[in-house]
Amino acid sequence: MNDLVDLVRRRIESRYRRILFVHQELAKLDSAPKAIPGESFEDFVFRQIDFSRYNKIDSEEFRMLFDDGLTDFGESFYREKFGMNREEIRKIISGTYKKTGSFFICNKTSPLLLSIIRTVHTSLEFAPILSAEDFADLEQFDNVLGLLNGMAIHHDDGMETVLFQTQTALWATFYPLGKAYTIALTRKKRL
Repeated sequence: MNDLVDLVRRRIESRYRRILFVHQELAKLDSAPKAIPGESFEDFVFRQIDFSRYNKIDSEEFRMLFDDGLTDFGESFYREKFGMNREEIRKIISGTYKKTGSFFICNKTSPLLLSIIRTVHTSLEFAPILSAEDFADLEQFDNVLGLLNGMAIHHDDGMETVLFQTQTALWATFYPLGKAYTIALTRKKRL
């Protein structure tokens, strides 16, 4: 059971970092230059991005976002966004970055790599952390959800994420930059 709790904690931390990053990026838009007439919102936001941050990434951040973190999204996410599966995306990322000391350094950038890294870093279209299909029966799944209900995860920035259970799912309320953001972490029904 400890392995399961550790897995949930890691996945919560990964989601928190993504949500925090998106909130930080959105906060920058308040002071950003004005949009160009006829410019789409996506192009406006894209114009504000500093892609140099992806040239050298701390090992822990890299693992959380682009190694273990790739499981934060379902296969359909990768198919829809890139026309590839998760393992193909993993190969592109791992083939482009080399571990040097406590960092991952980008060897060669490309529009595809930048699109993958940025999309994976900023998307909030998370797959469930756990689903009923992961367990032998629904009773076992309900017992695990009961164990996780009320669990609090403390983040490096002092914020706390609290898990809570309803009839339909396990939920988490994150507080990036002190603003509440609640998402479903599980899917109760078997498909």
